[in-house]
Amino acid sequence: PPAAAGMVLAAGGFAVMASWPHDALVSVTSDVTLLTCGLGFGLAVAPVNTALLQATPAESHGIASALVVVARMVGMLVGLSALTVIALRRFFVRQSQIPPPESLCPDSPAACPAYTEALRDAALLQLHTTFAGAATCAALAGGVALLALRRTLRLRLAAER
Repeated sequence: PPAAAGMVLAAGGFAVMASWPHDALVSVTSDVTLLTCGLGFGLAVAPVNTALLQATPAESHGIASALVVVARMVGMLVGLSALTVIALRRFFVRQSQIPPPESLCPDSPAACPAYTEALRDAALLQLHTTFAGAATCAALAGGVALLALRRTLRLRLAAER
């Protein structure tokens, strides 16, 4: 349950980040959101490590701990890579729909605020996509943690009886 609660907190923080405006980081509420995500991840780490150590013999604890860290890092890298590919695709699609600066600002295409704003919106779409995907992944991880770690707890309780 603590790992699942942590992932729900992280998912909630990512969901909020998926709707941030351009100037979100100037607000104190963005700090609260970032702290919520960090707390969520922090809550998830210890129960997973504990469940792993309870499921392995004492003489294997060192390698088991190292492997869970490696698995976590690889999972984050693969997940971030996949989210980046999806988000960049959305950015490039949006960017391709922006008219050229010459048509948006025929008098001054070199300094075209409308074009700059459209590019900023495309970049924000990319970030929103990444955070929405991260929220989805964190929510799914919370469900998996609840199911998998609950099973480990049941097995441990049965062994103690």
